[in-house]
Amino acid sequence: MHDQPYISLQTNLRHVFTNVSLLHQALRHKSMGGTSNERLEFMGDAILNYAVAEMLYQRFPTLSEGDLSRVRAAMVCHESLVKIANRIGVAPVLQVDQNYRVEKSKDSILSDALEALFAAVQLDAGHEAAKAIIVHHMVGLLERGEAQLGKDAKTALQEHLQARGIPVPTYSVLSQGEPGARTFEVQCSVPKLNIAMTGKGSNRKLAEKDAAAKVLKKCATV
Repeated sequence: MHDQPYISLQTNLRHVFTNVSLLHQALRHKSMGGTSNERLEFMGDAILNYAVAEMLYQRFPTLSEGDLSRVRAAMVCHESLVKIANRIGVAPVLQVDQNYRVEKSKDSILSDALEALFAAVQLDAGHEAAKAIIVHHMVGLLERGEAQLGKDAKTALQEHLQARGIPVPTYSVLSQGEPGARTFEVQCSVPKLNIAMTGKGSNRKLAEKDAAAKVLKKCATV
């Protein structure tokens, strides 16, 4: 694995593998058959959650347990992991059957592979090495403002409406683009306020958040 994409990935990840078979396994999706990254992903998820929990505990000594849990959830969420995976160059070296890629979310495959990579680093160099890498990339999310540390727009909108005695909003998918390169379009409606806004995103969840943010902003003027 001396091809440039693999070299770039390891450089960006900040770890050069001694046991390259672990790197190979972390990047091999189950659709390819044989030994896949599923078991590594399972372990990587646990390693990630622990490393981020410890980092937040040390970095934010005044946060309550509830706030720590909320911030951790924001940092280890699907969207955050995809940002890191794209930044370090996971996609060019992923081993995924092309037919499977059409049917399943590429973003989900990316985030799973990143978790598998974290586990592979721990098996290759130990827990401290894996933790240092995770902390480096997670702090990067914080510094770039890419991790949503506050309440997400859907939660904030729901709480805002409930405080005013208004029923929760409804979400409806208007379109979802073509398979393999989908852009979801979702409408968020609050009939009692006569508000309906449209949001877009690479998946339904992101489109709903985008629409909710627009409705929340509109609510401030009603």
